Amino acid sequence: MSKEKYQALLAKYLNGECSDEERALLDQWYAELEDVSKTVPETVDPVQKAAFLEKNWETLLAKTHLDTLQSKSKQLWWRWLAAASVLLILGASYFWFNHSSPSTTASQDLEVHKNTATQTKVVKLSDGSIVHLEPNASLVLDANFGKQLRAVQLEGEAFFEVARNPKIPFLVRSGNLVTEVLGTSFRIKPQVGQKTIEVSVLTGRVSVYAQETPKTQKLNGVILTPNQKVIFDTDLKTIRQGIVDRPQLIIADLPKSNFQFDESTLEKVAGTLQSAYGVEIVIVNPSIRNCAFTGDLNGLSLQEQLAFICGSINAEFEIRGSTVFILGSSCN
Repeated sequence: MSKEKYQALLAKYLNGECSDEERALLDQWYAELEDVSKTVPETVDPVQKAAFLEKNWETLLAKTHLDTLQSKSKQLWWRWLAAASVLLILGASYFWFNHSSPSTTASQDLEVHKNTATQTKVVKLSDGSIVHLEPNASLVLDANFGKQLRAVQLEGEAFFEVARNPKIPFLVRSGNLVTEVLGTSFRIKPQVGQKTIEVSVLTGRVSVYAQETPKTQKLNGVILTPNQKVIFDTDLKTIRQGIVDRPQLIIADLPKSNFQFDESTLEKVAGTLQSAYGVEIVIVNPSIRNCAFTGDLNGLSLQEQLAFICGSINAEFEIRGSTVFILGSSCN
């Protein structure tokens, strides 16, 4: 069996689409490796097993003569070859997160950055990404960071500017919370005096999820876009999505005239703000969509703009999760 087909089989295994015969074969190979390897994980789930098998391909080849084995499902191989590399990268990231830490890995295999100063420390990573470490924060990464995976562990607060690489996602672990991106900028901030962690996005898209026990693949997570945030409760393992405290314009250098309105309908004004900030705005009562608004919203935050608009038409607004709802019964 070639290495490409071997990787494709592991990808099928990660997707839960192996036949009973293929799964039994992987179990047999794993058992073979237990006899020759000292790094077999104590707890085994599909992601860990696949990552371990991938890492020990050459050892397994020499021991079991994989090149003589035949597959009964050749017609499906091409579908898994495309997915294999991405899934194995994620599997390796999972394996690294669960089995590598400063206390369990030799110090020469880790690169550690700690900010002991009173000002923000800028750390430039080998892949071109930039991390702004706040005071007392620390960042730990593998010495081989960027070669097969980009995974770091964060303690404290930091702002990330991630260099785009669609082939290798960038993963940040903070406690049990994992933030995964391709290329974007975002902030991770533990809440002082509380058992919560906040992740907020400035640009791009970010996947944030809570990593549960190693024996399950279920992930509790959300996708964040600019001006959105999540609050992760480290005790309850819950994620609450919302809008950042002070949303920023997602379109640079908008002319001031964009925020100057003269007898414009509420629907048009709300649409302008939604496009400018990337935040969904819902007018609950259709009868107020044509209410007229006149005013200059320049120099105001999004919340101040919404309060100004709603005050002029006898309405009010609520923020529920990551959506703004405008409520009102009439224009008067």
